[in-house]
Amino acid sequence: MSKQHREDEGIVLKIEQLKRWSPSDIEEDLSQTVLRGPTDATFPILFFAVERNDPELVRLLCRAGANPKQTTQRPSLPLLAYCVISAEYSLTDSNDCLSALLAMGTSPYDIPQDMWYEYINTPKKSSYKSEEVTKSHAWCTGEVREALCRNFNLLQRYWCKVDSLLPQKTPRQKQIAAAFDLSPLFEIPYQIISQPLAAKLVQEWLTSHALHHVKTPLVLLFTGPSGHGKTELATRMGQLLSVPLLKIDSGSQLNNFLTVHSGERAVVFLDEFQKTTGEIHKSLLLILDEGFYKDRRTHDQKQLDCSNIIWVLASNLGDEIIQKHWSDNLAGKADYQSIANSTDILQHKLEQSFHAKLGAPLTGRLSAIIPVFPFSAEEQAVTAYKFMRKLFNETRKPINISENHLARHLYLCFHDDGQIASFLAKKYYFPELGARSLAKAVSTQVCHKLTTAFLGEGDEVKGEANEEDWAVFDVKVEEVKGGYRELTVKANGTKDVKKRAMMQYARKVEELAWRMDRVLRVYPDDSDWDAQDREREDAIVRRRAGLE
Repeated sequence: MSKQHREDEGIVLKIEQLKRWSPSDIEEDLSQTVLRGPTDATFPILFFAVERNDPELVRLLCRAGANPKQTTQRPSLPLLAYCVISAEYSLTDSNDCLSALLAMGTSPYDIPQDMWYEYINTPKKSSYKSEEVTKSHAWCTGEVREALCRNFNLLQRYWCKVDSLLPQKTPRQKQIAAAFDLSPLFEIPYQIISQPLAAKLVQEWLTSHALHHVKTPLVLLFTGPSGHGKTELATRMGQLLSVPLLKIDSGSQLNNFLTVHSGERAVVFLDEFQKTTGEIHKSLLLILDEGFYKDRRTHDQKQLDCSNIIWVLASNLGDEIIQKHWSDNLAGKADYQSIANSTDILQHKLEQSFHAKLGAPLTGRLSAIIPVFPFSAEEQAVTAYKFMRKLFNETRKPINISENHLARHLYLCFHDDGQIASFLAKKYYFPELGARSLAKAVSTQVCHKLTTAFLGEGDEVKGEANEEDWAVFDVKVEEVKGGYRELTVKANGTKDVKKRAMMQYARKVEELAWRMDRVLRVYPDDSDWDAQDREREDAIVRRRAGLE
């Protein structure tokens, strides 16, 4: 058994013991447990979770007391940067791990702000200049910054920007959320693209309902244009709360679900509620009002407790009101104060509209109306990239000849991911279809062109290819005749698939950070360091770090 394997097993055993320890003991142990890299640099335990690319492990450790703002001790490489760069060496997609770290309290400012604030723009490489280096980012040498530029994708940059705009949670908010098992809802802004107001209102209403021990069910009406996150928001809410979720197709489904989950917290999602009949509305009144339901499957019609059910009704009846409110008040704004100040006016207009269309009895039983808005141009691009990333991950899976999964073991190289996503969004986004139009754009413009390029290679696909290098396909936006631009997908050789541990890469980071530390201490303004000194020290460091 290797030393690294023994260390891994030891940490896994410690994680299994978490439930048996007191919170104070856990916190103390998690702060002391480290891994050691090849150069004896220390790696706090969260680096192990990131190396495993395990967002659930990140959440478990942070909730148990691990500090999400951990850095390596020597060099002081931030956990967030490690998460981004390690994907290149572990051959994984670290998006979920990064969003989990941010949700747990890691600061996006651990990575230089210029690399993510204008998230549509691909980060720029920059050569080392000591006067531009701050002590907090001394670790971000030219070599490390280049690695970040190669791996810091659009979705990750977007989550960093989102986190920078979110208000900090107060100790009381954290206390109340923990008391009612609602802490996971803090992650909603990192689970869905756009809709900051809807995420905020969902958290507030669930917290208020629990805090005041309301005995009747919570009934939320999600309204807004189709394809802009209503279903995803309901789904994520159920997943984060770890409760059963039912998406209703028929009455018998509902009866069975309520019977099985009587008295439990669960989510019932009724999509396209505007299409339901008056008879269905009438049958829901008693359940939504008193929180009880009679089991129609039993002879005595046993009474079921539905008071803990979270009901989510989805509709697009308020589209026109929401579109106008968005255009007049919120388009182009990202600050939460602007959004919060206009909420009451919008909800009052929506309530009047639903009162007229659904009737007073049903409207009166709604706890809250949660509006979802159209995507901004930037959010359209990020949504398009989400589908691009899905294709990226799907095509990286191993070839499986027996199941006819043949377009696999490929590496899609997106040249300027923000430019590609913006191109697709600007040309193919339709507000009335929302995310569906962007999914179709990725299917027709990227996936279909990939198919053409893939078939053009000619060689027969074999399972043994999984042991060889990835076939690379470049995805670009290029100018064609007449000054037009089009998206192209072309085969471009192979990419090395050798899996390398990030712990080994830390050796390079340590040597380069050592150099930066020396420069900051000895030559703070670079004035006494001539070109020959820089070249000589560069050569020494690069040789020791194995960079040449």
